[in-house]
Amino acid sequence: MKTILSPIVRWVLCACAGAVLAGCGGDDGGGADADYAGVWQGRTSNGGSIVFTVEGRLVVSLRLSDPGGEIWFPQPTDIRGDSFSAEYATDTAATDDVSLQGTFVSDSDATGRYAMRKGGNVLNGTFAAQRP
Repeated sequence: MKTILSPIVRWVLCACAGAVLAGCGGDDGGGADADYAGVWQGRTSNGGSIVFTVEGRLVVSLRLSDPGGEIWFPQPTDIRGDSFSAEYATDTAATDDVSLQGTFVSDSDATGRYAMRKGGNVLNGTFAAQRP
């Protein structure tokens, strides 16, 4: 009986340990299962504002107004895990572009950074946004 009980006890202990480890491996940002749908609004580090809308796993609209310029992304961008990013090169010059990276810190808070380049002028900043 000792030989039957020993493998069963080992199996139960391994199953319990696996369950504990699986429960500890969560992502505080929500990850792929999180629902970020809604309108997000916030402020930039340069005194501007940001508004973006999430539908499903897409950021479908985004507008960032900064005292030094404005970012508007015409194409939806995928949310991967708990973050999203977008880059856009303008039609006016090869030296003009904008980029933005955002991370959902929770299901109601997001942070990120952005950069705008027009010719030799570069504007960088960060943002924080909330979903009510």
